[in-house]
Amino acid sequence: MNARKTLKNSVISVIGQVFTLLLQFINRRVFVQFLDIEYLGYHSVFGNIFSILSFAELGVGGIISFHLYKEFAEDNTDEIGRLMYLYKWIYRFISGIVLGAGLIASVFVPYIVRDASQSLGYLYIVYFLQLASVVAEYLLSYRRTIYQVDQKEYKCIEVDLYTLAVLQTIQLGLLVIFKNYLLYLCVQLSTAVVANFIIYMKTNREYPYLRQKYKILREDIRQRNMVSDLKNFIIHKIAYVIYSGTDSIVISSICGIRDVALYGNYMMLQRGVTRIALSRLLNPVQAAIGNIVYSKREKSQLWNQFEMLDVFSFFFASMIGIGFLVFYQPAIQIWLGEDYLLPFSFVVTQSLTIYFLTVWEIVYKYRSAFGEYKKDKNCMLISAALNIVFSVVLAFRFGLTGVQIGTIFGFLAIAYGRIRFVVKGFFNQSVFKYLLKHTGLLLVVCMEGVIVQFLTRNLTISVIGFCLRLVVWAVVPLLINTMIYYRNEHFREMCRYMKMFLLLFWEKFRQAITRREKHL
Repeated sequence: MNARKTLKNSVISVIGQVFTLLLQFINRRVFVQFLDIEYLGYHSVFGNIFSILSFAELGVGGIISFHLYKEFAEDNTDEIGRLMYLYKWIYRFISGIVLGAGLIASVFVPYIVRDASQSLGYLYIVYFLQLASVVAEYLLSYRRTIYQVDQKEYKCIEVDLYTLAVLQTIQLGLLVIFKNYLLYLCVQLSTAVVANFIIYMKTNREYPYLRQKYKILREDIRQRNMVSDLKNFIIHKIAYVIYSGTDSIVISSICGIRDVALYGNYMMLQRGVTRIALSRLLNPVQAAIGNIVYSKREKSQLWNQFEMLDVFSFFFASMIGIGFLVFYQPAIQIWLGEDYLLPFSFVVTQSLTIYFLTVWEIVYKYRSAFGEYKKDKNCMLISAALNIVFSVVLAFRFGLTGVQIGTIFGFLAIAYGRIRFVVKGFFNQSVFKYLLKHTGLLLVVCMEGVIVQFLTRNLTISVIGFCLRLVVWAVVPLLINTMIYYRNEHFREMCRYMKMFLLLFWEKFRQAITRREKHL
């Protein structure tokens, strides 16, 4: 993998996501000033329903991407065009399934949204607007894959960023002038559709062979083993959709729609940060891991590489998890006000969830390079069951905190399946030793969290208080983790890679400044 391409994708992804997050914060702040927060609850609940309906996609995108990597390496434009044409018709079929499933699911709207102040007819308008947006996205979103596989994902990000900036400005203007939620929603839902259409037109120009029509036969699908891949992945997809898409529905059904809206504020902040930290910053690493996995090096060398990335994951996850613990409540209070805060117990469980997601993100990227989804499908099924059972039972006793505990139980089952697949299945190493090591590291992170929380508990919600929190957060976990790993060879290797990427980043920044000075 080209390190400079990876860095370019990462840098532009992070900058784009930061800008997007700032726009979303401003958007929601203006929203709560002009409209009731209950409207956000409707959007969150219906969004969860459509995330469940997305099981119809069944991982087709990932399977097509896997085939495209090989064809791009061989510059086989005919096969790339054929695969993308097949991809288009599969997604058209999927959009029809989602539309049908969405129409059927609409009968449950009165039972899912509790204590709504709006009429049932109004709720159905909101629901069908969101359904139309989801279906329209499926018709064009498949073209993004060509940029991702060609390591030009930054082009998608640039289009997304410009489209979001223009349409959110229009959206806020309409909100201030008309104070009408339906107008606001129409603009919001059109953002992804407009961006996908622009990307579709750009790919037509840059990859002209995509405009060709191909005759797709059943044999084409059979030869590429797609049916088998889909059968193996379908359980993963359905189980993960149930795991990840039911929390807002459980909260709405048991706790009420206002709690869904408050929960949605925290989740928006979490998604914004984790998209920067995981999706945007680390996604370009996926290609590098693919190269590592399929290289001809010895397994011992590959294991050393994995352990270095595992050390990086621990440092990264400890900073992210403790960061949420320290900054979650102050950020919400500054952004929206004290009335929008959830209990600190929820913050603790949410921060722990984020730590687990982050510390095993690299394991997930290794696991994604293989396929063979039948090997950990039982863990996925268990995760879905654990999440629903514990979330529902504990929600009656602990409210939102109980739902989050159920999410933790569900994710641990997913993580165990991935760890067993990678550590035992590929590297032939001891899963017990690996989990024992991470149990010890979890205790270290918990200790660091207690220390940081103790040192920051009485700081004011102000610029000075924020800066002091920032210093404590940056110093304590980094210092303790470095003391633990100082003599570790994998830690030293991680530092060497970090130095290399920082030098590349500085070079990129200096080039940008030079170009700007020339224009001036």
